This record gives sequence, C-alpha cells and structure tokens, in this order.
Amino acid sequence: MPDRARRAKIGRPPSRDQEDTMEATARELPFPVWLAAIFGFAKAGFLALMGVIGVFAWDDVTDPWGIGCLIMAALFGIASYLLMRGNRVARMVLAGLAVIGGVTAIVFAFIGPTSAILPSITTAVLAAIVIWLLYGLRSSNEYFGT
Repeated sequence: MPDRARRAKIGRPPSRDQEDTMEATARELPFPVWLAAIFGFAKAGFLALMGVIGVFAWDDVTDPWGIGCLIMAALFGIASYLLMRGNRVARMVLAGLAVIGGVTAIVFAFIGPTSAILPSITTAVLAAIVIWLLYGLRSSNEYFGT
C-alpha cells in the first residue's frame, strides 16, 4: 500500500513545481489581445456580409466589390483566430490591416461624400483602438515578448 500512495496519478507529472504553474498562468491571453481579436472577428463578419451583398448585387453596381470584401473578411478572420492562439505574425497582420483600413477611412472622409464623414472617422478611430490594444499596452507587449 505505501507504494501505491507514492505513485503519481495518470495524466499528472510526479512532481509539479510552482514555476511550471506560474508559466502556465503567465501565458494566458491578456484582455487587450482578446478584445483586439474580437474586433477582428466583428470586422470579418461585417465584411463577409458586405461581400455577400456585393456578390448578389454584382450586375447592379458599377464597381464590383463583393469578392474584395470576402477576401478581406477571410484575412481578418484568419488573423484574429491566429491572434487568439498567440501568433506574432497574426498580430502584425491584424495591425497592418487596421492601418490600411484607418488610412483608407481618413482619405475617404476627405474625398467621399458628406454622408461618409462620420462613418469614416468612426472606422479610423476603431482601427486606432485595435493598434493601441495590440502595441500600446504593456500586457500585450509582454505577452508577445516585445
């Protein structure tokens, strides 16, 4: 009976240091990274919806944009999924997409119709928030080791 009491349980290492436990909790996804990924998923969903509408309205519009929206939706969705898995490249891709979207929104606010000013500024602000969540906060930088 004493041998059975000292034997480790199945699936659990015989000795578990506190350092191992601390490393496991230190690698949990920080809230800012999670929130940036959720913003990416929301943008992917919106772009997918706009892409489907664009594909169905293909013959009625002068500039077909549905396929481009679907491609952007796929990029945002994949980057957001990989970001939640802790991928550093996904962090750069999502931030790059946010920069492109923010700059495009600011340009469109100036050259687009008057009705597009508020939506363009809102889009640019949301893109800036995503970049700030990924690169501006200490917990995000510590998580990605930068």
